[in-house]
Amino acid sequence: MNQTRSLIELIEEKLQDDRTVLPVFDKTGFQIQQEVAKPEPDVNRIERLIAGDQALTSQVLKTANSAFYKGLTKVPTVKAAIVRLGTAEISNIVLLAAQQRHYTAKDPRIKKMTQKLWRHAVGCAIGSQWAAREFGFKHLAREAFTAGLLHDVGKLLLFSVIDSIQREEKVAINSDETLLTEIMTNFHTQHGHSLLKNWNLPDRYCVIARDHHLPEFDHSNYLLMIVRLVNQACHKLGIGLIEVPDIVLAATPEADQLGIAEVPLAMLEIKLEDSLGLSG
Repeated sequence: MNQTRSLIELIEEKLQDDRTVLPVFDKTGFQIQQEVAKPEPDVNRIERLIAGDQALTSQVLKTANSAFYKGLTKVPTVKAAIVRLGTAEISNIVLLAAQQRHYTAKDPRIKKMTQKLWRHAVGCAIGSQWAAREFGFKHLAREAFTAGLLHDVGKLLLFSVIDSIQREEKVAINSDETLLTEIMTNFHTQHGHSLLKNWNLPDRYCVIARDHHLPEFDHSNYLLMIVRLVNQACHKLGIGLIEVPDIVLAATPEADQLGIAEVPLAMLEIKLEDSLGLSG
């Protein structure tokens, strides 16, 4: 426990240091989201925004041609990807591509864990969007994707800080995966909430980052309940850092409040397993 406290102290000191560089929310992704939210999105502007970033363009095309999205022929250009998939799906792909840049580390152990965290983020994004569409909340589908993707961003921040401590301050952290997971579990919600506030994202996303593990939560917040339910489904399937195979989704308060039966929940699990092909 002393080791845990000492590491937590180092993390807090790093986060309070004005010189610490925090992960940033991609401006291009946010601009595209704003454009897509309009009644008549400007496809040419979306294309220009993506094409202005070579790395983003490459990642968007890679994702658009992945097994999850792939059609009969390869998508050769951003415009072709927009035509095939539509502006809403391209917005999701851009957000995925932009966020994936942050999920890396110098330390091999932390890198391995961030890769698991990325699979969880993608699973929750895809699953939350699908659940919103299929469970009678289509109006929340776009927000559900973003909320699912960002709900565990506090863990990403903590991994980033720990990796930075080791790299910049030459501090050897002799901690195993169990200790790191314990720190993530206990502190990621508060730091995730703070980070999303720092990014000036809408409060609905900040609330989900803060409240997605609370025993008592707002049952009128359907977006929160969708993400909580999908988060537990990912845990059941072992998609991410946590695996709890004995979770009974139909018995969760979220499924009860949303009125979701066992068959749709089984379909959700299939969708989540399919999402693994997008996070590789």
